Amino acid sequence: MGSDASPRGLDAVARDLLAPFLDGSAVPEGWRVVSWDCEQAICITFGRGSACVRVECERRNDALSCYTRTDRFNVCVDRVFEERDLGEEDRLMVEQVLAVLRRREASLPLVTRPPAGGPEVREIEVERVLIPEGKDHYYINPYVGCMIACPFCYVIDRADFSRELEGLSQQPWGRYLDVKVNAAEVLRREVQSVSGGIVRLSPILTDPYQAAERRYRITRQCLEVLVDTDIAPVILTRAPRILDDLDLLRRFRRLMVGFSIPTNQDQYREIFEPRSDPIDERMRALRELNAAGVRTFAVIQPVLPMDADAMVEAVAPHVKAVRLDRLYVGERIRHIYRDNGLDAFCSDEWFESTIDRLAQGFRARGVAVESLDDFEPLLGES
Repeated sequence: MGSDASPRGLDAVARDLLAPFLDGSAVPEGWRVVSWDCEQAICITFGRGSACVRVECERRNDALSCYTRTDRFNVCVDRVFEERDLGEEDRLMVEQVLAVLRRREASLPLVTRPPAGGPEVREIEVERVLIPEGKDHYYINPYVGCMIACPFCYVIDRADFSRELEGLSQQPWGRYLDVKVNAAEVLRREVQSVSGGIVRLSPILTDPYQAAERRYRITRQCLEVLVDTDIAPVILTRAPRILDDLDLLRRFRRLMVGFSIPTNQDQYREIFEPRSDPIDERMRALRELNAAGVRTFAVIQPVLPMDADAMVEAVAPHVKAVRLDRLYVGERIRHIYRDNGLDAFCSDEWFESTIDRLAQGFRARGVAVESLDDFEPLLGES
């Protein structure tokens, strides 16, 4: 553990806001708290039977669509693992939750943030690592922040809001990283109370194999804990350095590894992901993993300028499934399209037609086109 590591103050801020739910005094009747988190805004998930409803409070921004707004938040709500609208009981529960949040949001700190300096790497100690999502699904963020710094990343504003709540500087995305130096120690304790399930490393907050992993090995340490359990990892990365851990990956009975490959043409990768690994290196790593018997998938999201047919031909032989989706919060990077003469690749019509062409091509080659929120059908026998 790094000698300069210190407990993170953000957890206390979120715990104070959510206290009436965490102590049970304001949990709507018939519902239970499944989990909470605060690394990409403040999130709390409620369960009722097999259904899970997630309530996310991000920084208020009237330019963005959301479920509703409070004085401090845009509130986003969805049913976890289900692509359908909220039911009447869901909406009643959410309205009760919103009433509590509206009363308590004034307790959140209003801070003057210090000026940003150079790149910031913090070694921190955390209380929790294995975050439940429902249905025996979990996620782990070995780090907070991502030095790959894709400018289109959906989490940029949410992660900065969390830093604001903690009183940290407004660093540009890609210039800060929190290293959870005690993650494996905490995870080793947490898995004692978990009989099995699926865990994502990672969702969109970080890349588990960004360059810092070669120094800190937080992701590998967490995998070394999980290899002796019945918890199946599902790993998503842009970094071929995941091959450093091929020996460990092959020891899992159930595991999937995915590569984010938003284009098949490296000149576009250089424009939109200049600090990421080249596309041909990602493809080589994907082929090696598949050849080694690792179950693999690809995430083509956001769909960047590409040759869709060539993408299918290159990826399909080496994956079990793909996830396809368009660019969101596109106004943040619309200037990149404009400055590089790529406006034709930033229309709703282009996104829709390209995704449809990709989906048809992958399905024709026997590759599942999935939402990839529930990986259970893809992982094979335990």
